[in-house]
Amino acid sequence: MSGFAWYIIVVTMRSFYISHPLTSPGEVVVLPEDLRRHLQSVLRLVAGDVIELFNDDAIVARAKLTADGSVSILETEEAPAPRCDLTLIQGMPKGEKLELVLQKGTELGVNHFYLTAMTRSVGQLKEDRKHKKVQRWTKILQEAARQCHQYHLPTLQVDQNIEQIACRVGSELKLVLWEESQTSLLSVLPASAPQSVAVVVGPEGGISKEEVSILEKSGYIAVSLGPRILRTETAGLAIMSVLQYLYGDLATG
Repeated sequence: MSGFAWYIIVVTMRSFYISHPLTSPGEVVVLPEDLRRHLQSVLRLVAGDVIELFNDDAIVARAKLTADGSVSILETEEAPAPRCDLTLIQGMPKGEKLELVLQKGTELGVNHFYLTAMTRSVGQLKEDRKHKKVQRWTKILQEAARQCHQYHLPTLQVDQNIEQIACRVGSELKLVLWEESQTSLLSVLPASAPQSVAVVVGPEGGISKEEVSILEKSGYIAVSLGPRILRTETAGLAIMSVLQYLYGDLATG
């Protein structure tokens, strides 16, 4: 038989973040005004259409839109825990670079972001602008999680220095990317999958020897990604891709 071609179109249900608890079938949830407007005015969804909602507790719900713009919960389930819990500790970069890291890091499955000013940071978070900045960054995380169906919404911490973070993060494997290290990434990655990995990436100017020393005292291993010097907004995304391929979601069929 010739002259015919079959095409399969996969339609993915639209997914949206909501801070409201999602409990049981039959519950009616009042949507935030901005989300309701988006569904009705932008997406042109109407009563009876089914969407997907997820919240901070990694609960995923299928819900049907009602005539008044609310939704009726049809069914709920808890999203599976990540195969490998990933933490990215990012030395504060400038403006759009940071937003790129947050957006693409979420798409790659980063579970925790720590943003910290380091010795060579060019970008600085001014105290009087902190609240608005954190609000914007949180929105970026929510939108990226929605777009890529990352149901475990990443956490975001911005008010600690590198020494405090080094003491607080208790991941099973802890790495710091440092261009002066003679240790290759491949040589320290375990054959069996760790439950959690934390990675420190320096700002535009890199990480100082003093900061590397602080991190090493807390169990971090300084590693190199090879002969190329990656930009701060590229380095973390590169290693998170590697970790997801070896230990995380990209390793699944």
